[in-house]
Amino acid sequence: MRAADRIEAWLEGVGALSELGVDPTILAFALAAVLLGLALWVGWRRPALLFVPALASLAIRPQLLWGDRNLGYEWGLSQTLLVLALLANALHFGVRRSINWPILALIVVFCLNLLLGNLHRDLTMSLMLTGLSLLALPFAFTQVTLDPASRPVCALVIAFAPLLSVAIGAVLQVLGIHTMFLSINDRLEGATGNAAIFGALAFAGFAVALHESTTGPQGRTWLLALAGINFALVVLSGTRMSLLATAVLLLAYTLGSERFRVRLRRGRAAGLVAIGLSGAALAIYAPTLYVRVHADLGRFGIWARFYDEFRRSPMFGRGIGSEYIAPNPLELLFAAPHNEYVHLLVIGGIFGFVMCMAAIVAWYLNLIRTAAPHDRSFLVALAPAIALYALTDNILVYSTGLALYAYLGVVRQSGDLQALPPIAETCVQLNVTNMTERSEAQGVSLRP
Repeated sequence: MRAADRIEAWLEGVGALSELGVDPTILAFALAAVLLGLALWVGWRRPALLFVPALASLAIRPQLLWGDRNLGYEWGLSQTLLVLALLANALHFGVRRSINWPILALIVVFCLNLLLGNLHRDLTMSLMLTGLSLLALPFAFTQVTLDPASRPVCALVIAFAPLLSVAIGAVLQVLGIHTMFLSINDRLEGATGNAAIFGALAFAGFAVALHESTTGPQGRTWLLALAGINFALVVLSGTRMSLLATAVLLLAYTLGSERFRVRLRRGRAAGLVAIGLSGAALAIYAPTLYVRVHADLGRFGIWARFYDEFRRSPMFGRGIGSEYIAPNPLELLFAAPHNEYVHLLVIGGIFGFVMCMAAIVAWYLNLIRTAAPHDRSFLVALAPAIALYALTDNILVYSTGLALYAYLGVVRQSGDLQALPPIAETCVQLNVTNMTERSEAQGVSLRP
């Protein structure tokens, strides 16, 4: 019996519980409540630990186990786990009192939609709230104060997440549950069920591995090899804009970070491995990549439909969440605009677009201003890459894109530590050390 058949039989068995007088819905809610309580308890005792499964969950979409389609921009397990992790850190360490301009702008757009917008006829309040949550979540990572010791762990989980997705995808393929290559052009999708979504995860893994190779007194040059692997995975995903954004990030970071250039010279072996892996992937995938680069983007028809939606309410938009409404079920995969600028223009109109873009720019400039000096060059190099990526993909609402925004959250936390006076910083580091020692001895983490 195949694994997929076993899962189907298990689901049928759960449905048969009703014959025994057990309501499967009540059982599911009870299990969910137990898991939620366990997650909150773990999150309170060890807040950084809760981020590990949350970030690792980005490597797989559980719905693939029973054949569900993966759109990548609906609320799912990963978003729920990341919200729980943020909630645990907020309760344990607090939140920043500064205004989060993107979230505030999105709330204002939401209200204007209800008051002045020409809402889509199929738009519901539930869909509006889901759309608002998906757009606001990326910016929440920089608003919550995170565990000061969480950066190394979170960075490694994100950097290894693409490889984890490939490994899980290989297991699923061996078991006959799901293939890890898209049938069209043999694009690698790992265990995410979508090549473009996997490309976003590989891009985040590349960016984090690239920058983390320069952290610490001596750096971790072996991460350059991991960056090369993730670059190769970006190529194999066949996601054109992801590949272009990765190349732009690499070029901008090389030119803008003297620290990276020094570490690159010191870690020649790891650098050669990275170049070799990236070159091999490009050589193997070159014929298919050539066809995809010269093929029709397939976006123009989608953009034309969303432009028509924009014309129906040009000033105040069609409503947050309207971007996920497809003309018919067969076009559900192409419901999202695949362009974040068009996305904001449709949901908020001209007024909402200008307000959201200004808020995002202000948020990112503040992130650069408050970052530690060695992180600023990375953030500056990342800006054009993300701006370019957003032209043809849903980088704000892709589930795997959250890996990059979570990393920006830990980068912001490093900036806060850097800004402390020497005595205060020493006290924080001592508290972090004590917390780590107690965790190792007792298995718990105390509030610093």
